[in-house]
Amino acid sequence: MSESVNYFHLNRLFVLRNIAIAGQFIAILIAQYLLDISLPLIAISLIILQITLFNIFVWVRLQQSKPVSENEIFIHLTIDVLALALLLYFTGGATNPFVLLFLFPLTISVTILSIRLAWLLAILTVISYSVLMFNYQALPVGHNMTHDMSSMANNMDHSMHGQAADTEYNLHLMGMWLAFILNAGLITYYVYGMGSTLRRQQKQLSLAREQSIRDEQLVVLGTLAASTAHELGTPLGTMSLLVSELEAEIVDKNAQINKDLGNLKEQISRCKLSLSDLSASVGATSDLYGGVIENAGSYLCRLYDEITLIRPESVIHYDCHELAQNSQLYTDRTLSLSLINVLENAIDVSPDFIQWTVKSDNNFITLEILDQGPGLSDTALEMIGQQPYSEKELGLGLGLYLAYAAIRRRGGTINQSNRSTKGSRTVVTLPLYDAG
Repeated sequence: MSESVNYFHLNRLFVLRNIAIAGQFIAILIAQYLLDISLPLIAISLIILQITLFNIFVWVRLQQSKPVSENEIFIHLTIDVLALALLLYFTGGATNPFVLLFLFPLTISVTILSIRLAWLLAILTVISYSVLMFNYQALPVGHNMTHDMSSMANNMDHSMHGQAADTEYNLHLMGMWLAFILNAGLITYYVYGMGSTLRRQQKQLSLAREQSIRDEQLVVLGTLAASTAHELGTPLGTMSLLVSELEAEIVDKNAQINKDLGNLKEQISRCKLSLSDLSASVGATSDLYGGVIENAGSYLCRLYDEITLIRPESVIHYDCHELAQNSQLYTDRTLSLSLINVLENAIDVSPDFIQWTVKSDNNFITLEILDQGPGLSDTALEMIGQQPYSEKELGLGLGLYLAYAAIRRRGGTINQSNRSTKGSRTVVTLPLYDAG
């Protein structure tokens, strides 16, 4: 996103540089022919030619699809500052009124670059101005202009002596230099602060829009889940009834038939329980579904027993610190299903090793789940939690997406990342119950 914005910034710099080149030619014509100021045209023309060639390179660069970085924008602004410094060196240095143009690239930098790069450009600008205070080529004024200025000087108050006038002029230049440094610092500090605030507000608006889109997706998923649970309830009830009738009607049942019927009843019961959990997961607040305040240690131990019962082939190393065991946590079935889903995803990729560590401070409880699977791809790290996404062959990604939403809804956070060695890390943070 920022790289595409930088492309538009670079395009604007290209346009502004074209305007500057045209303005420089006009300024040369006015100074040379209207004000009768003899300029070092060869040196100035070479500098403007180099700026023009550089802008042609920028035009070629804009035709490429390669993203524009912030450092590239900084380099372009640096070249603009140095080019302006060279032009001012041959046209009077700090005595040239156009020296204030140094503030223009500085103002641009503090609105689009990081504070570090903005301060670097501010330092470069101040150094350039300071050098031009003492090192420059004075403007050679033509004969007609010299005569006019001499006439004006003769008509001035005779009490003004040449030395006093020179002193006042030097003080004026020194004052301009100090004012420039002060303005450069203020622009860098305050304008950047204003731009940073605007960027932060824009980011918050973007996050709010993304959250709104996710909420709409959850409403659709919730409606679909409720409808599916309702539609499947009737056939499951019919299947359960038929199994019971088969058990009663088949008199000469052998052991295998009894076992098959028992497995079928168990699977139907499990489907009914899953539908009940699905129905309980649809809604807004946990209070609607029997949320309770309980000891975190007891709750997590019960959750550990449940996941080992569901996935008996898994090897889970569970470690709950003492402070976490004695904490109070607001729990409900939605939270349990979310944590089970996170654990099952880890077990799917690493059934032989899961490290589940629980820690706590005064305000939050943290669950860290480590696995030794293949890790998460860059696409998965970007998409998981933002929208339904799964890299499993038959996976839809709805379970983990809903788990993210449920944990965030109750004020918690969930983050997934790759470990430095092998596997991935999932960290779930939940707020503890505050009796106050």
